Amino acid sequence: MALVVFSIILILSVVIAVASKKGAIGSSMDDVMTASGSFGAFLIFFVSVGEIYSIGTMIGAPGAIFANGASYGTWFICYILLAYVVGYFLNPAIWRMGQLAKAVSIGDVIGWRYNSKGMQILVALVGIGFLTPWIQNQYAGMAILFEYLNIGVSFVAAVVISSALAFIYIAIAGIRAPAWVSVLKDILLIVSIVVVGVAAAVHMPGGVSGIFKTVAETKPEMLVVPTEPITKNVTFLMSTIMFQMLGFYMLPISFQALLTSKNEHNLRKNSIYMPLYMIMFPFLVIAAYYAVAQIPDLPNKDFALLAIAVDTLPEWTIGLIAGGGALTAILVMAISALCVGGLFSKNILGVIKPDMPQKSMTNWTRIVTAVFLIFGMLTALYFPALMANVITLAYGGLTQTFVAIIFGFFWKGATKWGVGSGIIAGVVSLAMIKNLMPIPWFGMNFGFWALLINLAVAFLVSLLTKPDALAVRRFEAFKAAKPNQIR
Repeated sequence: MALVVFSIILILSVVIAVASKKGAIGSSMDDVMTASGSFGAFLIFFVSVGEIYSIGTMIGAPGAIFANGASYGTWFICYILLAYVVGYFLNPAIWRMGQLAKAVSIGDVIGWRYNSKGMQILVALVGIGFLTPWIQNQYAGMAILFEYLNIGVSFVAAVVISSALAFIYIAIAGIRAPAWVSVLKDILLIVSIVVVGVAAAVHMPGGVSGIFKTVAETKPEMLVVPTEPITKNVTFLMSTIMFQMLGFYMLPISFQALLTSKNEHNLRKNSIYMPLYMIMFPFLVIAAYYAVAQIPDLPNKDFALLAIAVDTLPEWTIGLIAGGGALTAILVMAISALCVGGLFSKNILGVIKPDMPQKSMTNWTRIVTAVFLIFGMLTALYFPALMANVITLAYGGLTQTFVAIIFGFFWKGATKWGVGSGIIAGVVSLAMIKNLMPIPWFGMNFGFWALLINLAVAFLVSLLTKPDALAVRRFEAFKAAKPNQIR
């Protein structure tokens, strides 16, 4: 029965993907990458959260709480909720500059603002490099999912099927397909987590209070943020939250989702309502602490939520959880691979060959999307255990574009030499600090220090160089643009 339910969910997702083709206006880069900016508030909501809440939400979050306690739970909920506040002010500006630049990617926006092809290439390389561990995280999550649930689908088969479906979504309708399939995925994800959380509470003597009473009596350290070791203390926790809330929309997949909107009003409206999605989080916490109280000897911390499901729920529900988890991973794979394809074809190949026809660029996007998925699939089969710290690694690199964006919005004197040097300094210093310093300075997040170095270098080099005249005019055009009057 579990396999039947799982199969129905995947088949239904393909049907939705095919139906999403209706309304497409062509196969240009604009349509494939951003649906020609045609999404209303409903689809923007789902495409925006579609790549945020990945399989790491279902498996990694409760696993991290199970292994490390309150610090990870506090981090997970706080950085996302605070990012929505940042997005309320930042996202409309991103959309507005994206419209002026006729952008389909973060590389287009930054390259346009600073009138620099070199910046397009640099941002694309950073995006592609640090999206690679992001997509690997989805495969690692699937390895855990299918290893534990044992519904009759091997991990190898799951990887091949998932990679094929991710490409099919993109080949059928570009970003439209994962956007519409995200509706199904998000329903399944929330239902699965809520059901497991409720099951944990029902099966625990004393319910929710019984769970936390047991943990308080047996492992009280799991309910507080520790002072040691230094990478788990309050300073590290708060600096990580601050760093990732700033970088949340710098992920190329999040940035690209913003460009699909019809107008900036929808983006601000969604920033208000998106915290409602976190309704699932209390159930994740309940499930994680139930595992701490009742099944503390799990061989793998990431089995926490799945172990509860297998022990307490009927077989068909396991198929529902497997289908929802797989769909969650597939959608992030699809959007990430599409983003990589667009960055390569538009911001690298398109810079090298500026006369490339739109059709050729679109074909290259699909080719690179397929290659990236195949690469991810092969890596997953031979190196499946890459779950730990992947979010920190991806954010550490991708957030380095934040300074270029903020300077682009607020400082006329920012130069391509300044922000370009800042990004390079940020990425290099991130690698050096992580490899040379086992304990971060003052207990603060490695990526946070790299971002500060990025900021200092970008500011100083911009002061020493002269801004491009066209870049200045573009800054002035952006500042003069009226909200909701750009199309």
